[in-house]
Amino acid sequence: MNQPKQFNDTNIKRQSKIVWMTMQSSAPILIAIVYFMNKLSLLEAIMPDIRNIFIGLCVISIALPFTLLGFFKRLQNKIHDNLKLGMDNEPAELQRYFTFLLIGMALCELSSMLGLVLYIVAGDYFYSLFFITVSFFLGFLYKPDLE
Repeated sequence: MNQPKQFNDTNIKRQSKIVWMTMQSSAPILIAIVYFMNKLSLLEAIMPDIRNIFIGLCVISIALPFTLLGFFKRLQNKIHDNLKLGMDNEPAELQRYFTFLLIGMALCELSSMLGLVLYIVAGDYFYSLFFITVSFFLGFLYKPDLE
C-alpha cells in the first residue's frame, strides 16, 4: 500500500499551486452554468421571497476569507523566508500552511456557492453573477507565493 508522504519543501510548492488552481477554476465554471441556465430559461425562482436573506448571506460570506488571511500570510512569509535562506521547514508548519490554504480557499468559494443558490432559489441573475465573480477575485488573496 502507498504510505502518505509528509510535506517537505519540494512538494509543498507544487501541491499548493495545484490546490489553488483547482479551487480557483470553480468560479468560472459556475459563471458559465448560471449564464447558460439563464439563457436557456431552465429555471424558475423557487422562493423569491427570501432573496434578501440570501443576498445578506452572500455579503457576510465575502468577509469570511479575511479572518484567516493574516495567519496564512504570516505563515507563508515564514516558509518563504526559510526557503530563501536554505533552511528546512518543519512538516508541521507546512501542514498548517496547507490547512490554512484549504480553509481559506473554501471560504473564498463560499460566496460563489451561495451565489449559485441565490440564482436557483430566488432567480436573481445579476446578483448571482456578481457574487460568483467576487469569489473568483477573493481567491487571489490566498495565491501561493513560495518561489
